[in-house]
Amino acid sequence: MSLANPNQQNNSVTAAVAVKLPDFWKSDPTMWFAQAEAQFALAGVVQDETKYYHIISKIDQSIISHVSDLVQNPPKEEKYKQVKERLISRFEVSPQAKLEQLLNACDLGDMRPSHLLARMQELGSGLKISESVMRVLFVQRMPERVKPILSICDGNSLEQLAQMADKMVEISSPAVASASTLPGLGLEELQEQIATLTAEVRRLKTSGPRSRSSSKVRQTGTPADTVCWYHRKYGRNARQCREPCAFNVPKN
Repeated sequence: MSLANPNQQNNSVTAAVAVKLPDFWKSDPTMWFAQAEAQFALAGVVQDETKYYHIISKIDQSIISHVSDLVQNPPKEEKYKQVKERLISRFEVSPQAKLEQLLNACDLGDMRPSHLLARMQELGSGLKISESVMRVLFVQRMPERVKPILSICDGNSLEQLAQMADKMVEISSPAVASASTLPGLGLEELQEQIATLTAEVRRLKTSGPRSRSSSKVRQTGTPADTVCWYHRKYGRNARQCREPCAFNVPKN
């Protein structure tokens, strides 16, 4: 009778303890087995029977019925392989269902755009969808304020496009939330306000010398603490006035 090597027994126990699998993922069995096999590799688990028992220990009652025959009467060989193939065949989403989800049930919601792209690429894996088609589907699911910018970024990869969308959504969301509280403020009105502000900035740049000369008149006339901000800033060229204001425009 041969005795097992104590070192081998210790290594097997250590490997068994090191493998900590999550509960089985019905929504993505292929990725679950990929993670399981990564843990087996790290822990040095190579025996088929050990892998088999690890998998069985992470299957709940609603799932184990699909492999009950393999549990009650384990095959003599390739136990792990047979359990793996059975579970993937029963729970893997079909290509038709993936395409249906990609086209109709994959929305941005509360996700970041980059997270949405990762989900779309996951659904599109194995469906032979070109990057140009995936780009169109991705841009379609972006907020209306983001679509025009992304549509003209033809030179960027999908990943770069998603990163740009992340930043735009993050930056614009608070502003959009504030704007949504202003009734009747549409895109045309916002564009008009931006144009007005731009023109005002240009005018102020060209009227700098006059503002400085008018400030001298103001300093010799009315005390600054009784004059509103507009007259302190622009003197007699001010277009607005906020009361109380003691500034008097000299009469001709």
